[in-house]
Amino acid sequence: MWPPGRRVRILLGSAAAVVLLLVLVTPVAFRGGAGSSCGRTLLYAGRVYTARSAGGTHVVQSIAVGVGVVSGCGAAPATVDIRSIAGVRPAFAVALPTETSTLYVARGRCTEPAGARLLRCLRR
Repeated sequence: MWPPGRRVRILLGSAAAVVLLLVLVTPVAFRGGAGSSCGRTLLYAGRVYTARSAGGTHVVQSIAVGVGVVSGCGAAPATVDIRSIAGVRPAFAVALPTETSTLYVARGRCTEPAGARLLRCLRR
């Protein structure tokens, strides 16, 4: 009976493929999925800001306004430099020089999802 027949080899190969698939997929499933959004937050000047996409809109960062702490998405909290956004009060939104496609919007400000509509709301 040894070496095993074709059916046994196919069965063993299929079982190995299923085990490999489970090993690779389980960590992603327990973390909330590869496509789930991640809630990065920034603490600056006693306010909490939430990361929002600039949506491809060109955002002009202005002057450095201070230092804050960014956290979330499984990363350890980190101290970061913060810049203002041209035409937007820092109390409403700020940006990080290292994240050109992300705005950090103060909680409770502007429910628009992203892009030009979000910037218009922030500039009011």
